[in-house]
Amino acid sequence: MKRILSIIAVTLTATGIAIGQSEFDALKFIQPDINGTARYTSMAGAFGALGGDPSAIKDNPAGLGIYRKSELTATLGINTQEITSNWRNGSTTIEGLYNPVFNNLSYVLAIPVSTYSSTNLVHSNFSFSFNRLKNFDRSTRINGGSGASSSLIDYLAYFSEGISGYNLYEASGYNPYGNTSIPWMSVLAANAGLITEVDTVNNIWESVLLPNETVSPYYTLREQGYLNEFSIGWSGNFNNRLFLGATLNFYDLNYYSETEYNETFSMDGYLSLLNTFRSDATGLGLKLGTIYAPLDYLRLGISIQTPIVFSVKDYHYADLKYGYQTQSGAINDKEMTPEGDNNYKLQGPFTYNLSGSFILGKKAVIGIEYVTSLNSGSKFMDMNNSTFNHSYENDSIKVLFNKQTMVKIGGEYKLTDHFSIRAGYAFASPATSGKLGKEFNPNTIRTDVEYFVPSGNTQFLTAGLGYRESNWYVDLAVMNKVYDEKFYAYNSSKLAANRANVPGNVTTSNINIIGTIGLRF
Repeated sequence: MKRILSIIAVTLTATGIAIGQSEFDALKFIQPDINGTARYTSMAGAFGALGGDPSAIKDNPAGLGIYRKSELTATLGINTQEITSNWRNGSTTIEGLYNPVFNNLSYVLAIPVSTYSSTNLVHSNFSFSFNRLKNFDRSTRINGGSGASSSLIDYLAYFSEGISGYNLYEASGYNPYGNTSIPWMSVLAANAGLITEVDTVNNIWESVLLPNETVSPYYTLREQGYLNEFSIGWSGNFNNRLFLGATLNFYDLNYYSETEYNETFSMDGYLSLLNTFRSDATGLGLKLGTIYAPLDYLRLGISIQTPIVFSVKDYHYADLKYGYQTQSGAINDKEMTPEGDNNYKLQGPFTYNLSGSFILGKKAVIGIEYVTSLNSGSKFMDMNNSTFNHSYENDSIKVLFNKQTMVKIGGEYKLTDHFSIRAGYAFASPATSGKLGKEFNPNTIRTDVEYFVPSGNTQFLTAGLGYRESNWYVDLAVMNKVYDEKFYAYNSSKLAANRANVPGNVTTSNINIIGTIGLRF
């Protein structure tokens, strides 16, 4: 019978307007990263005005026009990760990850057209590329120690204020998960007995915990997934001075997370909230760019990326296990939600790129790049491109999302005619305000209340080397990416001061080792 009710609930949710996403879901789509060929990576991606590399095309399509020969390249890498976390008085935890990655596959077709000199077009080049833009793989444990005065149950009681228990409790012929006006997290908490309605007139709820009872929190996270770009591009070389280019880009996102938040109560009891979330998305976008070389040793570049529009489908499921003491004895049970799904569109930010490069004879090159993403322009829409039912999340994005900048600088020096060494550095400012707190629409079906807030800049330090012959080359690179975050088990900003949730500190360090093989013909 419960299985039948769950199916009915999912059907009702799909046909209603229950909200299943927050502004934090947009972060997966907009956070910048450096991924690509080994040469590109070893110079921190500072190729916007330099061009002549398959990964440079994704930053500035005009870089495709630099090619004089056709080229086929493939890039493989190994991503190692170490995450260090500490929270309250809990022990410091360190988690590692080892993961092979396929970064890039690209074919460039270079076509000389010098016979049409009246147009000043020297080369007309085409590209067909696959790029792994982001890897979401991550695994961590965060130990909050003991003696915490704030509990997830306090947040659930606050969030449920104003909702009648009549609407939350399961009854014969009524499944509250099918009611599109109430949040699933409140249904979970009420039916588990973790919150109790103490004022049925004003619908005030209280925690099952005693006023002086404390908890020992513990959190685990496992993330998997990727954001891929498939690109078709064209670029023209006009008299070796002006390069114009464009790419049409198709995107494929797959994201999966499994989180478990646990609390052990000081007076004998516990809760364990397991959330499983999956997101599948496809997108379409356009990039336009130009490079101008006023002097033989100087190139200046500018490019834009129009807002990518993603079509997204999310799936969510929660399982709450709990136990506590009552006057009639101990209770140990679990409460589950049905699998909810949600379809919507997400429009990403407008991005522009300014770049310059210096070519120092045949011995060295230096590239610098400045990228700006107008993140506050991102927005959620329904499948009919209307924002009407998403004003809550979109208003939060406008206030809490920053204009984000990324600065890259990299260089290459030729030790011999065949052998080169490279190095680079980049940093990206946070995509969001440090005051960001996870907020939910009052009828959300989501129950994953935890969140991470970027703390400071993301740092990239890179190095590499390469060996080149006339018709082939091999490049190697290593990149260290480090960023800090604040972890919040839930948003306690509207709880009483003595129920404030102290954030944890999480540092993620990725070391990527990358190799590229290229053939020229």
